[in-house]
Amino acid sequence: MTRSVRVALAQIAIAPLDPDSNRRRILEIARQEAQSGADLIVFPELSLTGYVEPMGPGQEISTGACFAEFAKAFEALSEPLDGPTITSLSEITAKHDTCVVIGMSLRHGAVRGSLGNASVLIGPSGVMAVYDKVHLWQNEKLFFRSGESFPVAETGFGRVGMQVCYDIRFPEATRCLALGGAEIVTNVWASFRAELVASDDPAQFRHRAFTRAQENGVFFLSCNRVGQQGSNRFMGHSVICRPSGAVLAEAAHEDEDILRAELDLDEVAAYRSYVNLFDDRKPSAYTALGAAVSGR
Repeated sequence: MTRSVRVALAQIAIAPLDPDSNRRRILEIARQEAQSGADLIVFPELSLTGYVEPMGPGQEISTGACFAEFAKAFEALSEPLDGPTITSLSEITAKHDTCVVIGMSLRHGAVRGSLGNASVLIGPSGVMAVYDKVHLWQNEKLFFRSGESFPVAETGFGRVGMQVCYDIRFPEATRCLALGGAEIVTNVWASFRAELVASDDPAQFRHRAFTRAQENGVFFLSCNRVGQQGSNRFMGHSVICRPSGAVLAEAAHEDEDILRAELDLDEVAAYRSYVNLFDDRKPSAYTALGAAVSGR
């Protein structure tokens, strides 16, 4: 008997600094996909607030506000774990016995003004895991604290680990999740390009997901957003890769889409038993990985 998991990745546009509008859209999609039988529904990075601004070093803030004004507004529109979005999603996951992963700006439970660029896993019983992005990209460091660990959660269908965007460039992140028992790894993105500049490689998301899936023997679910914010466009190209790295499903464009697929989790053990990824590792030879970059 196969361990089948139906997944849906929401490649959607996000309205900047408009969590009410974004929440309505997210809840609508979550309900529809849950009613259609999805076991796991995934939404992009910072799905409620939109991305931080300036979006990159040297860029302007699209609203014309100064940095202090934007940062204040961004913090005020971020939510705690018991905020309206997670509360409403928890009702949906409980009603339909499903799970949701959502990227969002999450307030610290005790320290006011401290935010995490988080990926939250919500199941039938509520919040199952919270991951704060460990590797913060460029100006994200002005807004968020860095995470310190890679949690893996046991769901009713399998073990799920999470990462966010830039984390994919660090192979240690996915390896930590795999060693923690993850069979499915979700990566939520807000990856963008300059509006008038084409991507260097539109297939980059496929390449990265392929590599992380294959070198760890996991299903890798990569969910990016689309749309525009300021002078930048988000690149979409969400993709789902098998443990072998083979592409199972792909939304190879920059338009809104719901990417759906059915995963056979038995493929995880089947691939690993053939390739012997974890039995063949030599951790004693990798001591240099723990070293910091040093000066000369």
